[in-house]
Amino acid sequence: MANQNLIQGAGVAADKFFNPGAGYNAGIAAGKPSDVAMRSLAQQAYNERQDEAELKNFVNSMDTIDVSKVESSMQDEVNAYLIKSRNEYAEAAKNASKLDADDPGYMEAVAKMNEINGAFKSLSTNLDNFKAKREQYYEDTKNNTISDASDVTKLNALYKNNDFDIIIEPGGGFQISHDGAYVPFSSFEEDTEYNYFLRNNEGFNSLMTLTDKANTGATRIEGGLEDNYRYQLKGMFNSMGREDLMSMMYDTVINDVPLVDGEGFDQDLLDPDNEQQLRTWLSDTYLKSLQEVAADAARKKDIKSRPKESIGQRNARKQKVAAMTRFRKIQAAPSIGQVVQGSGGKSIVWMGDPPIATAVRNGALDPTVVIYDESDAQDWLIN
Repeated sequence: MANQNLIQGAGVAADKFFNPGAGYNAGIAAGKPSDVAMRSLAQQAYNERQDEAELKNFVNSMDTIDVSKVESSMQDEVNAYLIKSRNEYAEAAKNASKLDADDPGYMEAVAKMNEINGAFKSLSTNLDNFKAKREQYYEDTKNNTISDASDVTKLNALYKNNDFDIIIEPGGGFQISHDGAYVPFSSFEEDTEYNYFLRNNEGFNSLMTLTDKANTGATRIEGGLEDNYRYQLKGMFNSMGREDLMSMMYDTVINDVPLVDGEGFDQDLLDPDNEQQLRTWLSDTYLKSLQEVAADAARKKDIKSRPKESIGQRNARKQKVAAMTRFRKIQAAPSIGQVVQGSGGKSIVWMGDPPIATAVRNGALDPTVVIYDESDAQDWLIN
């Protein structure tokens, strides 16, 4: 609360504060003043000057704003607000000085003074916060950490300039002109298009850890293991705030295409009223992704664990493939005498008119074997 002695001094000299050029014009009705009168006048003038100085010191002791820290385009508005508020402050001090401390008018005047002081503090804090938020935006832009869910086009148009048209509110808040409207600075802290947030790197890192675990484990995610992964995913997404959820939908830290642009995604899930359904959808979607990673790793592990093929086995396999390839080619347009060599002294030769595939063992026809189709040929040549 304001100091009562200062208020009383303020009341005597308030008019001089509003009109500093006004002097003390007391005189006498006529004749030459006496020494006593002159001393009295001098004392009154001295007291008045002291009261005026006291009021000025009182008003100057108010919380104020360092205008030099404010963007130059804002300074005229801030200065005008300061002057107007200081005058209102002095007027309230003048009114309070005329009243007893228990008078409701006194309390009202002091409350006005405290209100003005509070507004100064609030405006100073808001201007500091705007400056800090703008500088942080530049830093986050440079570091490329802003989530794609933020409207950076609007934010660039607002932050990346020096020409700010503002309106200061009575309580020390302010509004900034942008895109044909005045936007309260409070909107920069709320869930609006004028706020921005960062990528949810913590959430993406957790998913990458689970992905690495699924890949390293190389075990198909099903049964109890599926329940375990589902539990971890649900816990992760249920603990995220809305901004982090939006980052998971719009940012491509893990996916090449944002989930929000995925085929078949229900855009209604982005509605704040459907937030829990979105959490469930994210959990199910990433569980499927982890299952695919684990299944692929399991297949590779199975292939890697198979016995290594020897040189003889590899040559035999290649020989079998070559034999069947030649058989198919000849069978498509056979000629008498064409031959396909198999393994173990077995072969096939085309004989007759029209030419028919005939089994040969160790250079002699084998009448016990009949080649009807490719399956018979494969059994004879490579088994």
